Amino acid sequence: MLHKSNFTSLLIIIALLATSATFAQNESMHMHMKEMKTEKQSADSNIVRKGIIDLKSIDKNNDGKVFQCPMEANVISDEKGECPLCGMDLKEVSLEKAKEKLLKRGFEVSETKLKENPGTENKSTETKVGIWNKVCPLTGEDVDPEAPTEVYNGKVIGFCCAGCDKKFKKDPEKYMKNLSEDGSKFLGE
Repeated sequence: MLHKSNFTSLLIIIALLATSATFAQNESMHMHMKEMKTEKQSADSNIVRKGIIDLKSIDKNNDGKVFQCPMEANVISDEKGECPLCGMDLKEVSLEKAKEKLLKRGFEVSETKLKENPGTENKSTETKVGIWNKVCPLTGEDVDPEAPTEVYNGKVIGFCCAGCDKKFKKDPEKYMKNLSEDGSKFLGE
């Protein structure tokens, strides 16, 4: 009977050793894959844009197009590639489409425009473009960066939801009176 107990104990010890060896191997492989992903992300992190995004400077070949992630609007390159954040392939879009997507997601865009004057050097001017208001001019709710926007008197007007933009288009002056001078407060009804 003692002999059978020793055999059972030996089997349990072997099973535990095999399980811990498998666990250690899986953990090591998991850490290696995590390191590889981190290396890839840091190598590709130069296409993850932060702050004010200058699309014209990203368009190095001046074809009027860039490659942008369908999910992560601020992942932009002038070459085909893969998004280091979500893994999706970057999609080629016009500078205008990239700008629209960035603005709708709440990013700020700086456009570099070249002025061509014969006999003088080209000079670039920058304009910072972003959603001007913090609250919806119709409801007073916070602006949703995913909602449609409208340009009114040179300002990009944001809304709390899809639908408010359509009402705004019908009488923009009426609804602009609902906003404070800086667009941060709702003054209307």
